[in-house]
Amino acid sequence: MAAALGVVVFRLLGTRTSLGTRFDVSAILNGLALGEAAHSSSNAVLTAIAVVSFALIGGLMVVWSLLQWRLDMVAALVITLVGSVATTEYLKPTLHARADVPRELAQGFPSGHSTVALALGLSFMLAAPVRRRTIAAVGAALYAAGMGVALVFNAWHLPSDVGGGFCMATAWAAGAAQLVNRPLDRGVPAKLVAAALVLVVVAALGAWHLRPGLSFTVTSHRRLLEAAIGIAITAVACCAAFAYAIADRSAVATRS
Repeated sequence: MAAALGVVVFRLLGTRTSLGTRFDVSAILNGLALGEAAHSSSNAVLTAIAVVSFALIGGLMVVWSLLQWRLDMVAALVITLVGSVATTEYLKPTLHARADVPRELAQGFPSGHSTVALALGLSFMLAAPVRRRTIAAVGAALYAAGMGVALVFNAWHLPSDVGGGFCMATAWAAGAAQLVNRPLDRGVPAKLVAAALVLVVVAALGAWHLRPGLSFTVTSHRRLLEAAIGIAITAVACCAAFAYAIADRSAVATRS
């Protein structure tokens, strides 16, 4: 419920408050000032990471849960990944276009890339064994924050779009987690996850090599730094809240 409310809050902050509107626009202007070479670089990186990670990591978790005959986990993972992305893609053209931002950003709420990033991270947290859940939460927060910051740096999305995407993913993951009957005894093997992550990194590095040029200075792009900090805090808060929620549910399931 709180995460779903967060989607509304980020939308209102970005469209109904002067502070939020100024922050969004200023961050994007900073991003546009990075130059064409930087945009080409992060365009390729964002595309490579989003497509490869969704197919590899998301598919890996679903297949492994099927092999473990954890149909409750399969349902939770599929609902989280498909539901969050489908809702995001439905809302973007449905919500009123913003008149105070560049035309290509007018209907970018919530961000699909940030939704995918955190949906993957939260799904991994849910599928991970309890003893590794803290590590999974740290990885999920880092991955989502990195994706969200890159989106703003590249002027693909406004900061409020990214925050809305994070909350969208969290809302779906929290609801889907209710379907899981008990803690997962055997999580996705670390070696398989590591192999998938290596492939994701290779795809990102390959894209980076083909599109070099990203540069950033704190003194010239202060609003981007502020946006990056806010995005990181939001990602950490979503992961921490989800970890607390599923830890409480695991404890109840164990006692019963």
